[in-house]
Amino acid sequence: MKSGSRRTAPRGPSGAAPPPPDWLGKISLPIDEIGPGQVLYRVHRSSFDPVFFGPGSGVPPTNRFDCASSRFGVLYCGLTLRGALAETLLRNPQRLMVASTDIVGRSATSLVCPRALRVVRLHGAGLQIVGTDNAISTGPYEPCARWSDALWDHEDKPDGLAYQSRHDSGETCLALFERPDVRLTAQQTRPLSQMLREVAEVLNIFGKSVSEPSA
Repeated sequence: MKSGSRRTAPRGPSGAAPPPPDWLGKISLPIDEIGPGQVLYRVHRSSFDPVFFGPGSGVPPTNRFDCASSRFGVLYCGLTLRGALAETLLRNPQRLMVASTDIVGRSATSLVCPRALRVVRLHGAGLQIVGTDNAISTGPYEPCARWSDALWDHEDKPDGLAYQSRHDSGETCLALFERPDVRLTAQQTRPLSQMLREVAEVLNIFGKSVSEPSA
């Protein structure tokens, strides 16, 4: 090593959310209520049932808040269509065009639950209350799975959690737990190919557009 030079420690945080703290079970969780009948939005493969608590039997955890212990499934949705579309179509922020193949074959479904849904607020002040930071929404998945299990086991018995969209920080997404009394009903399902104007309006907000299919 040259004279006068020195090693420097890595700058900033690691990028991963901290694991659930030992004291999590001793506090009251920051709970928000989603009113009965409030419309939620899910964008999914058209060939799949819109009411799906994944990842499915025998499938290892795949998405951010999938149960680490495979004891229950998780359904992902947005509070708005914009949020659901951002989480599905805008996973690569450096792409200026969204491929038409990403739209064909997908549908948007509006979901409702007849009772209020109680979700843990994993954004805003709720992060500090439970002992984590916003890497829970943007960082590696592994700690997030442990948080799902810890919140599922909490005596407050939440129906799921609310977190900040990674791809549009102004939007809130939900990860709902597969509990016997969480019964979601699909109100309307529309193929994205039949709502191109709405999709284009959302993409335009982000400076994106849909690429034409190749000849």
